[in-house]
Amino acid sequence: MKKHLRVASCQFPVSEEVAKNAGYIGGYMKQAHEAGAHLLHTSEACLSGYAGSDFDSFSGFDWDLLRGETDRLRRLAKELGIWLILGSSHFLDDDVKPTNCLYVVTPKGRIVDRYDKCMCTTTDQKAYSAGNRLVSRTINGVEVGFAICYDICYPQIYAAYRERGVTLMLHSFYNARHREKNCLAVLNRRQVPTRCADNLMWAVANNSSRPQSQWASFVARPDATIAQQLKVNQAGMLVHDFPDGLSQRGWTHNRMPMKLASSEVFHLGEPSQHSRQRNGKAAP
Repeated sequence: MKKHLRVASCQFPVSEEVAKNAGYIGGYMKQAHEAGAHLLHTSEACLSGYAGSDFDSFSGFDWDLLRGETDRLRRLAKELGIWLILGSSHFLDDDVKPTNCLYVVTPKGRIVDRYDKCMCTTTDQKAYSAGNRLVSRTINGVEVGFAICYDICYPQIYAAYRERGVTLMLHSFYNARHREKNCLAVLNRRQVPTRCADNLMWAVANNSSRPQSQWASFVARPDATIAQQLKVNQAGMLVHDFPDGLSQRGWTHNRMPMKLASSEVFHLGEPSQHSRQRNGKAAP
């Protein structure tokens, strides 16, 4: 099977308004389809909004509204025939913190898996349960892995995905809504290409564009270069083909990526023991 995956990745000013967020996502799904993309990748918590930034907590959160908008986007994915990697929050139970997640939605509109953010910051841990498993999927012959924001600070995450045969990471961030620029404006733009070079991978790093955004969404390559990027604090979408024809000469030195112990723990924060978290196909 020939490997060819055209990925569209969008950024927009994520907010606490779920319906408004859904409007942005639906619009970019249509643009992605028109651009011939097989998949649309979105930023962290872009449908639900990000607890701790867009709103204080999930107390009083309208889960029915979120489910309704999720279902509408699933139907649109089916109508357009494209994959949707949807940043959101996954309800577990009234007395259990939700997860910060990426839903993997097929061109048939089905949720076939869900990645829950494994590495949660101390702020995340106030609102979210941590994930405890990695998720990858073969799409158009390309092995794709999923990660969220703070996961980038742990090299073993990308190394573990490389052991699974992943060559493309779709990494969703929310480094926005800051009063001014901070270290993330430089740090994440260096971390992602470094992880790619260490593991012979490509990555699409996606961020919210809500001011002050720390950096704009970009594509990183196995030679640690940035293939393309959007503009900071501006909504937009990029489209990139994988593989992209990058010559392997000059960066084939690292053919022995990090090997990990089978007991390696991949979470920071407490995962719940709820059955809805263990089931990657659980309804929103």
